[in-house]
Amino acid sequence: MTTVEPGRARLDERILGAGTNSRFALLLLLLVAASGYLLVPVVSALHPGDYEGCELAAGVDFDPAHAVAAATRMVGQTLAFLPCVARHAPPPPLWQILAGPAVVVAVAAAATTLLPLWKQLRGRCVRLDLVPGGSEIAARVAELAAGRVVQVPELFMAPAAISRSAAVFGTNGRPRLLLDGGLVACRTIDPRTFDAVVLHELGHVANRDLTITYATVALWRTFILLVITPFLLWWSGLGVFGIAAGAGPALTAVSMHYLAVPVVIAIVVHFARADVLRSRELYADLTASRWGAPLEHVWAAMPTPAGHRGLSRLSRVLLDRMRTHPRWEIRRDALDDPAPLFAVSPLLMFLTGASATLMNFHLMGHIVAPHVGDLSDWLGQGLAAVPAAVVAAAATAVLWRAVVRAAVLGRPAPTGARAGLWLGLGLTAGSLVSGQTTGELWLPGRWWVLVLVVAAAVAVTCWTSQCARLAAASWPGRTLRWPLALCLIAGWLILSAWFSWWNYYGAMYATGFWFDPAGLRWSIAHWFPGVGTAHPDTTDVMAPTIAVLRYAAYQPLTPVAAVAAWITPFALWAAGAAGRGPGWLRLAGAAGGDRAAADTTAPAVWQAPALRQATAPALMGAAIATVGVAGVQAWLHTLDAGPGQRGGMYAFSYAIWSLWAIAAGALVAALVAAASARFRLPAALIAAGIGALLGLGAATVLISADGCVRRLSVLNDSCTWRPAWRQLQAGNTFGFVAHSALLLAPVTAVAATALAALIRLARRSIHTKDGTPAPRPVATTSYARTGRGRAGVVLSAVGVPCAALATAAVLMAGDSEAQLATKARQAVTMQGAFRRTAGLPVLPVSQDMRRRQVHAWYRLGGRYLLDHAAGDGRSMARLLRPAMRDGHLEVTAGLMARMRPLCQDMMNVAAWEPVYFQVPDPGAQASWHQFGLDVRSAGPTCVQAADRTDADGFRTSVTAIMIAAGKALDASDRIRAIIDDPSDPVYKGEPAEPPQPRL
Repeated sequence: MTTVEPGRARLDERILGAGTNSRFALLLLLLVAASGYLLVPVVSALHPGDYEGCELAAGVDFDPAHAVAAATRMVGQTLAFLPCVARHAPPPPLWQILAGPAVVVAVAAAATTLLPLWKQLRGRCVRLDLVPGGSEIAARVAELAAGRVVQVPELFMAPAAISRSAAVFGTNGRPRLLLDGGLVACRTIDPRTFDAVVLHELGHVANRDLTITYATVALWRTFILLVITPFLLWWSGLGVFGIAAGAGPALTAVSMHYLAVPVVIAIVVHFARADVLRSRELYADLTASRWGAPLEHVWAAMPTPAGHRGLSRLSRVLLDRMRTHPRWEIRRDALDDPAPLFAVSPLLMFLTGASATLMNFHLMGHIVAPHVGDLSDWLGQGLAAVPAAVVAAAATAVLWRAVVRAAVLGRPAPTGARAGLWLGLGLTAGSLVSGQTTGELWLPGRWWVLVLVVAAAVAVTCWTSQCARLAAASWPGRTLRWPLALCLIAGWLILSAWFSWWNYYGAMYATGFWFDPAGLRWSIAHWFPGVGTAHPDTTDVMAPTIAVLRYAAYQPLTPVAAVAAWITPFALWAAGAAGRGPGWLRLAGAAGGDRAAADTTAPAVWQAPALRQATAPALMGAAIATVGVAGVQAWLHTLDAGPGQRGGMYAFSYAIWSLWAIAAGALVAALVAAASARFRLPAALIAAGIGALLGLGAATVLISADGCVRRLSVLNDSCTWRPAWRQLQAGNTFGFVAHSALLLAPVTAVAATALAALIRLARRSIHTKDGTPAPRPVATTSYARTGRGRAGVVLSAVGVPCAALATAAVLMAGDSEAQLATKARQAVTMQGAFRRTAGLPVLPVSQDMRRRQVHAWYRLGGRYLLDHAAGDGRSMARLLRPAMRDGHLEVTAGLMARMRPLCQDMMNVAAWEPVYFQVPDPGAQASWHQFGLDVRSAGPTCVQAADRTDADGFRTSVTAIMIAAGKALDASDRIRAIIDDPSDPVYKGEPAEPPQPRL
């Protein structure tokens, strides 16, 4: 990169927008989400229910140390837990849940309107036209406002204020200007001070930041009054009551954690609010400076506060971030160089991450938790898109502004790594504070999973910075707003997919959850049904990987997000390669809008290398993937599987090893591209993305033509075209390969770039120790393209993204039916698969807790089932006793006719066993489970034998049913022994029927 000394080069601070609106949107969304979530406990108190009873019936222990196992038991018994909660602890009505945010927004809007009226009250200020000489002051203000603001503010005066200051308030549609008495008095003796102060306030009017300012203040005060205060009082009261009632240290820790959440939210909101208010002051200063306001004359008398001189750098930074007005030294320096408005603030990135995570958790708790049965994958994805939009808007605006400033001034651009580190730390802190990854404690079960959060944040910010560098280097258009919008949308898609996966799986892994190894092997075998075997080690090694990859690849937006990660830099790079340099930078002499207003000799052009730096490794990776898939076919062909042994795990091995061949090609392509001189991450992403896409296409052809080459035939012996998605149709195997190939492309590219960066740092440190200069990468320069060359670039820039997006669209359309289904509709499949893969742990609890669990199970439906089983057994015994002759059952048609409805009723009772809660006591559960198995096996035979008058079949089935009825009596006797109180009201009255499962 060549540089030019910038000298006094100046940059218009309004380039690419100020970013204040996005930060206000961050503040607004955080407050609205937090308002809904924090007020739900208060609203729920108006609807007391037996949620605790449903948890106890599920075998849950309230000890936070068992949080993961407790959650596993609830998820593994979804068919019973959701209906139980819906009947015994229904959530507040939706209008009450939404009432909290609605009231906060309404009150804040009213306060925004009333605050200016409060300032205008008699006694606080008077209208300037009522003051002697006010007309002259008004004329001067009108003269200063002419041609600068659309509307001259209404003028007021504070006679008691002796300072030479002013304040603008109101809204953008009706601005008011309040002049202090000292400022009015100096109009004749010091007109420069008067003009400077008034022009600064008019700068606020011109920048249209009044509504945002007062909305920010009103939101903050409303949130403290209506949300934070009631929440703290509520949980403080519960904490005091719990301590007085003898709550253990674990429950006390949970209460303290709940109390810490609003405090942290208040701190985050305060810093975000201060940032919004502080930045508007700098923008107003720069606007007034462009109008010729003598601000230096006013600030010359403003000394540096002595209190700052003895503070550490960290303390000064924190104090500066807490202030709503910048220090005078910062405001002076910003006139020469508005660097603070373009700086990538670590604190701002940290607050953005923490705010987004808190907002995400609040949305999940506000909407998902009360109505989890109505949740679908797409609804969950929509909720995840909200915090993703916050992070994307804040990080993209900040990083792009910093990169564009560096481009205009000819300085090194930020890599985004430091910003990503602080963003990741903020995301991690938000997860810990909210309890999303800790089970309401302070530390997660697997802290190292949180490293993924930091790594993802660094990857996203580095990707954003590199896209900004590509656009700044070569975008041929007259404005950067279009590439900025493209990067913003793509970043939002990537972060939406990330938050969606993290909400349901990543955070779960961090808490300590993991799958049962035997269950994973079972799930793989049943996911790919059919006759065929694979080497046992293949299943053992791949089962955990496939489980994690499957849940990540099948998130609703994952296909399009994975494609957007590499087609965005590809489009920016190709557009620059097809153009004639950065058109936006050629307009550097013009000020305003999003143009670089500066010394026209100062900016330096960052020339992007030729696009073949990324496309050549992509072709190599595609070739490796093709050879790899062919090698898999040749290897599997040597196993000589018979025609009836080519399904099941055999086909699974074919698909998965083909996937790893595609991933290997993408990884090699990314490693080669990442070794380039510049733009490592975009080059690696493009190489891996195109390589994986072409490799997937080659694999599709090879699998579809399977059988045409004898030594490569795996599934077929004859040559004909069989589409790959039909060849590997069982379990949607080919769909899994396609989903995973798209996802693994950006993942391998990020890993390859990180490895290349580590190698570069290691080499640099070695050369530093040796004293030899480290080799510097040679920057390739762009070259003049012919018309045919530009046409080829344009065609590739259109064709490659279209093919990738079409592939992603087809995959998403194929998944739409399953992803639109609610969790209640998926409950049967989900519960069975979850029990197999995760198990259903029995918690080691105290005798008293076991009694409470069994009591809840019996009270909420268990007694109803056991009484019916016992009653049917007694009725059967009464009918069978007269038919017994010398120990032999004499079966008649009349007996079978009378017994048939009892067999059917016993089957109905047994049908509840797999869908109702398991008995929290292992011994009673073993008897109850055996009852269900035996009756579901013998019951249909009893009914069919009665219909066909089959005496032998009837005799055998009835005997099995009577033995099963004894198992139900054993379970009932054990439960009564555990409860151990014959006078307990649970035995009185009609038993409660368990709620019907939502099938």
